[in-house]
Amino acid sequence: MNMLIFVNTLIGKIYISTMKRLLLCPILVFAFLSVVASPIDSIDLETYLFQNNIQTKQTEEGLYFNIDVRGSGDYPKAGDYVMINYIGKLLDGTTFDSSAEEPFVFQLGYRQVIRGWEFGIPQFQVGSKGTLYVPSQLGYGTTGAGKIIPPDADLIYDVEVLQVMDELEYDEYMEKLDERERVAFERAQKQQLLDDQKVINEYAVNHKLKTKRLTSGVSYAIKKKGKGDMPKAGDLVRIHYEGFLTDGTKFDSSYDRKTTLEFVVGKGKVIQGLDEAIGQFRKGSTGWILIPSKFAYGPMEIDEEGTYIPPNAVLAFNIKVVDLEKH
Repeated sequence: MNMLIFVNTLIGKIYISTMKRLLLCPILVFAFLSVVASPIDSIDLETYLFQNNIQTKQTEEGLYFNIDVRGSGDYPKAGDYVMINYIGKLLDGTTFDSSAEEPFVFQLGYRQVIRGWEFGIPQFQVGSKGTLYVPSQLGYGTTGAGKIIPPDADLIYDVEVLQVMDELEYDEYMEKLDERERVAFERAQKQQLLDDQKVINEYAVNHKLKTKRLTSGVSYAIKKKGKGDMPKAGDLVRIHYEGFLTDGTKFDSSYDRKTTLEFVVGKGKVIQGLDEAIGQFRKGSTGWILIPSKFAYGPMEIDEEGTYIPPNAVLAFNIKVVDLEKH
């Protein structure tokens, strides 16, 4: 594959995808989990409850639940935004999900969660703690979810209902959450850039590269000077390249594909670090471009078609500018 053509338009806003409202929704989260499911749950939920002497109540839909601590607040109803803490487990005790880092918020009655939650959470007043015992047909059914929840798996959720919010309260909460996560993301990015610069400096020393650094933090080293003008925004360039991780692993090469990479400078068709640094290379130039993770793929993991780039990876490209067409 041509990794450089992979356009990551969300790098600058990747913190959005870390928000709990996107990743912790019990309908969606399991596509992101990688724990391999074991062949568990040889017994059904009723047998599990009987063998463990667990006394429960049951809704007319077939959901089992008990309340260990009863709160004194309102009962959630359809349309409410409900804030909860939870731990999700299989019958063998395996924890597959939790709200450990941030309470989870969802709107009741809008199919944002599994049916077991839709039927169970309204039984809990604000301040209540207890457990939902969810039969598979009220969970993920015959298909399971991701790699961790097998088909026909019954589920256990320890839950605590923290708050019930109307739409205005929910909007205010999400604005504050967005701001906290934005600040945390930017702080982490600054630290990551500092860490990446150390990696780049060590790589340059180990490979005897005399590098220059752009204001963004992208570094480059020209090994052979070319002729003519330098590429500018709107110019068409054709390059050959090899892409390496800093441990020496080659993850991509135009030479292996026996075709050059062609792109228009400044149009966002390649990763930002390459787009910025290519402006320092005239036609015929060869050299290196060392890219901090922020200007490559950031915290994303790339794993496809035999190509693997870990999260927050510094990338090193050995390039040759084959042709340049001014526009």
